[in-house]
Amino acid sequence: MKKEEILEKSREEKRDEGKEFVFNKGRKSGVIGMVILFGILAVFNLYNNRQETTYALVAMFFGYLGSESFGIYNLTNKKMDLLKTIIGCILSVSFLVLYLNGVRN
Repeated sequence: MKKEEILEKSREEKRDEGKEFVFNKGRKSGVIGMVILFGILAVFNLYNNRQETTYALVAMFFGYLGSESFGIYNLTNKKMDLLKTIIGCILSVSFLVLYLNGVRN
C-alpha cells in the first residue's frame, strides 16, 4: 500500500485517535478509582458486620466487569471475553439475589 492510500483510509474512518486515547485514559483512571472505593467500602462493611451491603457492592462490581467484558467481546469476538461476560453476569445476579433476600428478611 502506498502512503497516500493509507492516509486516505485513515481520513475516511473519521476516528480521532487523540480523543480515543484521552477517553481510554479517563476510563482507566475511573476503574482504578472504583476499585479503590470498592475496597474501602468492602473492608468497612466487613469490619462493621454489614454483610447485606457487601453483597450489593460485589453485585455492582461484577456487573460492571461483565458489562465491560461484553463491550470488549463485541469488538474482539474472543472467547475469553465472552467467558468473562458470562461469569461476571452470573456472579452479579447471584450477589444481587443474596442482597435482595437479605433486605427482605
